Amino acid sequence: MSHESEEMIYLYCLTRSQEEIPFHLSIKGIGGRGDEVYTIPFLDLAMVVSDSPQDEYETTRANMVQHQLVCEEVMKEGLTVLPVRFGTVCKSTPGKSSAEVKVKKLLRRRYGEFHSLLREMESKVELGLKVFWKKGYLFPEIAATNQNIREMRDRIAADPAGRVSNHYERLQLGTMVYNEIEKRRDMEARRLAGALSPLAERYETNKVLTDMMILNAAFLVHQSRMEEFDARVNELDSRYNDRMTFKYVGPLPPFNFVELVVRWEEEED
Repeated sequence: MSHESEEMIYLYCLTRSQEEIPFHLSIKGIGGRGDEVYTIPFLDLAMVVSDSPQDEYETTRANMVQHQLVCEEVMKEGLTVLPVRFGTVCKSTPGKSSAEVKVKKLLRRRYGEFHSLLREMESKVELGLKVFWKKGYLFPEIAATNQNIREMRDRIAADPAGRVSNHYERLQLGTMVYNEIEKRRDMEARRLAGALSPLAERYETNKVLTDMMILNAAFLVHQSRMEEFDARVNELDSRYNDRMTFKYVGPLPPFNFVELVVRWEEEED
């Protein structure tokens, strides 16, 4: 940074100040320039930041992963982490305030709110679970248990020449199968989430990303219950292993449960 007007700081997450034992992260900041990650403290709070080569970031996978990795590295230091919304950059105001001063003002103005959120998230982590139907399992099961679908499938298969009505029957069959998948997904997702939610403080279900996905969920779990939660996931995995695949990740910062949003124009006012 050669001029104050160009000073920009990227914000990753909020944590507790560790001035007596400052952390040194090997991971570098977003933007590909190799900027060091450091903290801007205010009393017992600290914003984890790096100098930024730009004031806007596209929501590419590489950029978002870098943002998340920095938050994860801070959490590995044993600290509670409150993620800041991806792409939050603080720019200096020429002749008025440096970017660092503006971040400190933010911490001072919203000190009570941030402190309360840190207490709420203390000793809690996010555990992510994606569950998929196994390939080659779903349609045969649907056909075996739904007479209307099975009969229409057999009728279409018996007419390989493809009558005019065959085309419309195929469309109708597709709609029937889709509706059956949705019904089964809802039933299975409720069953899985219901088995795990009693062990979590909160949980969020996210959008399913493929037709074969049953559940895309995040659970906020107290560290004292992680072992019990892990055991329950393993139990479900064993029970449904013949027809489902489980992808389980964590512990992670609570990305699905906290997102600090900063609007600099409002902070300036």
